[in-house]
Amino acid sequence: MRQKDAEHYKALREQAESLIAMQKESVIPPDQTEIARVFHDLTVYQIELEMQNEQLRLTQAELLGAQKNIDQLFDLAPVGYLILSGKAEILRSNRTLHDLLDYHGDEFNNRKYFAQFVYTDDLIIFNARYQAFFKRPENKRIELRLQKRQGSPVLVELSGRLVKSVTPQQIIQYGDFYLLVNIVDISARKQLEEELRLAAKVFENSDEGILITDHQSRIVKVNPAFTAVTGYEADEVIGKSPAVLKSHKHSPEFYRQMWNKINREGSWQGEIWNRRKNGDFYLECLSINAITDQFGRASHFIGIFSDITRRRHDEQQIEIMAHYDALTDLPNRVLFNERLKHSIVRATRHKQWISVLFLDLDRFKNLNDTLGHFIGDLLLQGVAKRLKACVRESDTVSRFGGDEFMIVLSDFEDEQTVTLHTAEIAKKILSELTKAFDLSGNKFMTTTSIGVAFFPKDGHSVAELMKNADTAMYHAKGQGRNNYQCYSDDMREQALTRSTLENDLRSALENQELVLHYQPVVNLQTAEIVGFEALIRWRHPKRGLIPPDQFIPIAEETGLITDIGEWVLHSACRQLKIWHGAGKSTLKMSVNLSARQFMQHNLVEIIKHVLELNALEPHYLELEITETVIMKNMNQTAKMLKNLQHLGVSISLDDFGTGYSSLTYLKLFPVNILKIDRSFIRDILEANDDKVIVNSIIAIAQHMRLNIITEGIERPEQVHYLKSQGCQFGQGYLFAMPCIAEECLFSVKDFSQENI
Repeated sequence: MRQKDAEHYKALREQAESLIAMQKESVIPPDQTEIARVFHDLTVYQIELEMQNEQLRLTQAELLGAQKNIDQLFDLAPVGYLILSGKAEILRSNRTLHDLLDYHGDEFNNRKYFAQFVYTDDLIIFNARYQAFFKRPENKRIELRLQKRQGSPVLVELSGRLVKSVTPQQIIQYGDFYLLVNIVDISARKQLEEELRLAAKVFENSDEGILITDHQSRIVKVNPAFTAVTGYEADEVIGKSPAVLKSHKHSPEFYRQMWNKINREGSWQGEIWNRRKNGDFYLECLSINAITDQFGRASHFIGIFSDITRRRHDEQQIEIMAHYDALTDLPNRVLFNERLKHSIVRATRHKQWISVLFLDLDRFKNLNDTLGHFIGDLLLQGVAKRLKACVRESDTVSRFGGDEFMIVLSDFEDEQTVTLHTAEIAKKILSELTKAFDLSGNKFMTTTSIGVAFFPKDGHSVAELMKNADTAMYHAKGQGRNNYQCYSDDMREQALTRSTLENDLRSALENQELVLHYQPVVNLQTAEIVGFEALIRWRHPKRGLIPPDQFIPIAEETGLITDIGEWVLHSACRQLKIWHGAGKSTLKMSVNLSARQFMQHNLVEIIKHVLELNALEPHYLELEITETVIMKNMNQTAKMLKNLQHLGVSISLDDFGTGYSSLTYLKLFPVNILKIDRSFIRDILEANDDKVIVNSIIAIAQHMRLNIITEGIERPEQVHYLKSQGCQFGQGYLFAMPCIAEECLFSVKDFSQENI
């Protein structure tokens, strides 16, 4: 009995005895003491019974309160509670479980068996394991999904305790044994475990190296990628500082700033040089993050890094490829523009002068076409080295492409200084480039033409300075090559004239401004005209008659030459057909082919069409090509020449003897006629060297059964000499100036031996 109840009982007994004593004194007579004693005992007993009844009522009230508390604890427990029978009948369930599965109590209790709440796909697990679980639930767990009233199933863990019924009421209600089951929602835990497993896989399989340190910067964990990059195994670095990787390429200030940022902001990211176990340096992209505890203090640091050494090398290579010429290692056009722009900005700020030199190698194309691109590349590399040796380290030498180079000379105080220094550099370059180059065992000499523009006199922008230097370079070529020219306004006028001619030339064909003149080819032995060479002229509506040397180069550069050449071919053949119809049926027509025309893939079809259109036999047409054209692509040239000869036309090699290795390659190409250049005829009567060359060419042609046509005959004595050497045909002003078709017929009619 509790102390409070005992005290209460004692107080009641004392009160009862006091009442009995009072009654005894006032009621019970002295001679009835026995009766009084019995009365006293009965009274005490009655009082004790009342007290016991009161105590029982109190105990029952406490039991009911305790039962209510137990029911509340059962019902409102933080986990789901179930009481299940051996057949998995639901004997009792709590509200937590009802809420978990989204059921009201009566809805839940309407279902008799727990299996009715098990997700369909997991029933086989529950049915297979429940009996064993019921008999021995301790240390066993069952994970399965329970189906909510609506929505997706929830993953739970079942654990339990087998309980023996001890009261009749429990035996009646639950049987001899019942299973008290705890049901815990483990969805969040499983998701967290999955995330942890995923994080572990990421950690282990990441291509990036990962290291984790404690708050004292001691390594506690590294992943396999760390080992792959650094060469250190985990057991070699655990417990050590990341300083084991330090390359000592960074200053102490670098690391101070890094840790200041980490301590201030919680993270740092950047590039850092470290050292592998084998001593090799490597560049890594590193990210460091601080991990804090519940008090906000850094407990760990995570470093994630990737080796970017190869990437940086590749980026540098791409940078080189983007800004440097692969053949010469000189800055290319892009980098040159950037440096020139920077020089202009600096010169403007400090009121300085700079000069821009535009260089173009003379006759480089002939070398490239004749000796091949490999020799041409060797020459360009040699030129690049010599140009760099001619200028200061601070100056820029650039290859623009092909055989074009540009140079920037900067930091000059005034115009006089920049002019004098630029002149010295230009002269030095001209001198150095005229020295022989050793090209794979062959000696070769070249020259260059240089154009110069000055800042700020000749332009204030990159484009303007380059354009004016280019204009000056073309002027240098016009002055005979192998010299330098400084830009002037007169050159601008000439460039403007050339630009105007180019624009006008584009409409010349459409406006029928182009005309053909014809120069006869004469049989030196019989003094008969055997044919004509078609020569193009341009009758400009404002400038008058323009000779071909002024517009043919423009046509070649712009690509207009193909359309112009085809027009010449049509017009010349049409005129030849007219002459044939007028009784001159033995005449032949010679037409010049440009390099672009000759390389047309459908040239044979074009010529065949022209001949058929004018009803001409192929042997009446002679096609003239230069040695430069024939050497451009020897395999393609040989194939094209064979196709043309198979068609039946004749091939004439023009300007023979002026190019490279003419005699060496002559036997490789099927030609019918050699035309000796006028430069050998002009002084043939006075110069023994010219006689030797002409005589040799005639002898070779006779041996190879080729016809010879000599150009540039202007005196009768030249005719007599050439006839004596066996030359068959000739052209020149002695016979006739190039003229229009109507005048050519007149010349044919009146030509006779006496004219010679």
